[in-house]
Amino acid sequence: MTGAPECFHRPMPVRDLPAAGRPFQIKARAIECEELARRFDLIAVDALSVEGVLRPEASGQRVRLEGRLVADVVQTCVVSLDAVPAHIDVLFERLYGWDIEDEWKEGAEEIHLDLASELPPERLTSDILDLGEATAEQLSLELDPYPRKPGALFTGCDNTLHDGDEGSGKPLDGLSRWRRGDKGGEPG
Repeated sequence: MTGAPECFHRPMPVRDLPAAGRPFQIKARAIECEELARRFDLIAVDALSVEGVLRPEASGQRVRLEGRLVADVVQTCVVSLDAVPAHIDVLFERLYGWDIEDEWKEGAEEIHLDLASELPPERLTSDILDLGEATAEQLSLELDPYPRKPGALFTGCDNTLHDGDEGSGKPLDGLSRWRRGDKGGEPG
């Protein structure tokens, strides 16, 4: 996991974890919520917490993170640009390991992914796992990529050309005429 410049960090030592695992519970402070909102282009992150356990696997060469992420966020509606509040409550897992080959090296000719694997592991480069960054990454995966306010309707585009003529119904007709040199189709 690469270090990120953002301020939501919760470093946790992961070498020599007890066999039963190490439980954790973290909650983002107000300033961290503001930073995460900026990072993910959200109106707000009102609350963010995660609880779970880190368990050793593969004779201590891997670490499994099992957690429950709970967050309240406010996104922007893709239709109306109004605020769209959302509550996220998900279980998630991640697998990390020191024994993972770095297949993402620059210049690598091929990358092999085992899609049959239950959970593709991520390489650990130190004895510390940043639970804050893992939480932030999971939050980004859980966000609705196209948030839409209930009842928001897209009514279409105005198909009028800049010179006042009605369009033909084809969005690139004006550009096509301009490219051919017709003055009536000049964008502008």
